[in-house]
Amino acid sequence: MPKSFGPLAALFLASATPLAGPAAQAQEPAPAASLVVGAKVYDQNGEEVGQIAKVSGDRVAVSIDGNGLVVPKNAIVKSAKGPALKAPKQKIVAVLRQAEADAAAVDGALKPGAEVRSADGAAVLGKVTAIAPQGAVLATSEGNITMPRAAFFLSARGLAMKVDEKQFLAGVRAARAQKKGG
Repeated sequence: MPKSFGPLAALFLASATPLAGPAAQAQEPAPAASLVVGAKVYDQNGEEVGQIAKVSGDRVAVSIDGNGLVVPKNAIVKSAKGPALKAPKQKIVAVLRQAEADAAAVDGALKPGAEVRSADGAAVLGKVTAIAPQGAVLATSEGNITMPRAAFFLSARGLAMKVDEKQFLAGVRAARAQKKGG
């Protein structure tokens, strides 16, 4: 059974384009009919890298060596063997390993009492009060809120969120208004 697509699901090679060389970028998109659960997925050189685990909207989840990678459909191109990612297998595996290391670093820092900063490190957005299955509970100036683990990263200044202070406060207020209204 593949590991959870949790922290790695946030990893969109959305950019898979920066991983690809000019030749790979010129390839045709993989036909939608080839993007089905269980289909083998290859790298830009024709080496098998994994198989499609799920297709949802414009995203495709690929199981690679027991890990999950979610990419936009346009990151998968047509190859002689079938659907292929726009990068060599070595680069794809390296990206997955780095994502695992980053997730482990966040998990290590995500503890009660830890300060959480804005993406730029300029503002303290809150403090972790508890760890929940779906993420971490933060005490903020707007009250407590639970944030998903995927929202955090480890910056040079410590635990941070992938938004600036203004975006964070707007998001918290919008969530509170929606909760009151619904």
